[in-house]
Amino acid sequence: MTTHAPVTSPLAADLFGAIEDLTDELVRRILATDPSYAGAGLLTEEQLRTTCHNNLTAILGALAGTQPLLLQSAREAGRLKAEQAIPVAALLHAYRLGGRMIWEELTARSSGPGDVRLHALATQLWEVIDLYSDAAVESYRDTEMLLARADAQAQNRLIRTLFDDHSRSPGRVLDVLRSLGLPEHGTFCVVAVDADPTTVSPPALGNALRECGVRSVWDVRMDAVIGLVRALSPVSIDRAGERLGTLVTERVGLSTPFGSPHAIAAAVTEARQACHSVPPGASGVVRYGEQPVAHLLVTVPDAARRAATQILGPVLALPAAERADLVAVLDAWYRHGGSAVAVADALHCHRNTVRYRLRKIRDLTGRDTTDPRQSAELYLALRAYTLVDAEQTAGHEL
Repeated sequence: MTTHAPVTSPLAADLFGAIEDLTDELVRRILATDPSYAGAGLLTEEQLRTTCHNNLTAILGALAGTQPLLLQSAREAGRLKAEQAIPVAALLHAYRLGGRMIWEELTARSSGPGDVRLHALATQLWEVIDLYSDAAVESYRDTEMLLARADAQAQNRLIRTLFDDHSRSPGRVLDVLRSLGLPEHGTFCVVAVDADPTTVSPPALGNALRECGVRSVWDVRMDAVIGLVRALSPVSIDRAGERLGTLVTERVGLSTPFGSPHAIAAAVTEARQACHSVPPGASGVVRYGEQPVAHLLVTVPDAARRAATQILGPVLALPAAERADLVAVLDAWYRHGGSAVAVADALHCHRNTVRYRLRKIRDLTGRDTTDPRQSAELYLALRAYTLVDAEQTAGHEL
C-alpha cells in the first residue's frame, strides 16, 4: 500500500535532524522494556537499530509530508522478526514505543498543548503507526507460513532419508533420528500402507498411535505411505498394528519388530512384502512372517504369475462368471479346511455343486484337491492368481 500524508508538517520535519538520536533512544527503550530482544541468538542490537532507523525515517517522512507513506520498512521489520522468532506481541510493542516517543518529541518541540500544529498530527500519527503495525504483522504472518512450509519440506526430506540404505555410513541414520527427535533405542517397526496418499493423513496416524504410547514418522510417496514406528516393547508394536487396522481401510504391512535403527532399510522390504500379502482390493493388517507363502509369491511376482498361468490356465481362460465360480469354490475349499459342507454354507449353494465344481477344476487342470502334492500346486497357483496376477494388480504395486 502506498499513499500520501494529507498534512505537511514542519514540526514533524524538524525531527529529521535528530533521527540518529531518536533511533538510539528507541533502541534503548525497546531493550529496557521487552526481554524478547535480549535472548541470545535472536535479533542483534545492530539489526534492531537498523530496523528502528528505517521505520522512524519512513514514519517521520509521511508525517512531514515530504514523502509518500511507504510500508516497505514495516514489512521488512515483520519479516526479520519472524525469522528471528521475536514474538509478534514484541513487534507491536516496539511500534507503540516508537509512536509514544515521536509524540513526546513533537510535544517538546511545540509551543504547548494548545499548539494547533499538534492537533492534526495527533490523529495522523496513530493512524500511521496503526498502518505500519498492520503491515508488519501481515508480513510477520506471511513469513511464519513460509518458514513453516520450509520446515515441513525439510523434515519430509529428512524423513525420506531415514528409510534409505545407510550401510556405508551407519552413523547417518542415528543423526537423522536425533534430528527428528526420535529415541535411538527401543522397539522399532516399519509400516507400509498401500493407499492413495490423498486419502491417508500421516498426522492423524501419528496422533492415533501416540495415544497408544507409540512414536512414529511418515513418508508420503507417490503410491504409498511408509512409516517408522517406535515403541517401548513388541507388545506396544502389536497394539499399534491393531490401531492402524481400525484407521486404514487399505492393505497394511508390518515388518518384523527390531531393536537397532540400522535395520530400517531391510524392514522396509519386509513391510512392503507383508502389505502385498493382502489381496489387492482387500483390507487388513499383515505382519511379516504370518503368511510365508504369500510373502514368497510377492517376492517373485513374475514366477508367481507363470505358476498361476501354467497350473490354473484352463480355469482362467473360462468366461468371467464361470471362472469366478470355480476360483471362489477353490478359495473357500482351502479356507474351510476341505469341508464341502462348510464351503456350501459359505457360498450359499448345495454341497453337490461344490463337488461338481471341484471335479471341473480337476478335469481342466489335471490336478485333484484330494491329492496332497496336486492340491499344494493348486493352492500355490490360487494364491499367486489372487495376489500378483498382472490384470488384478495393475497400479497396486508399491
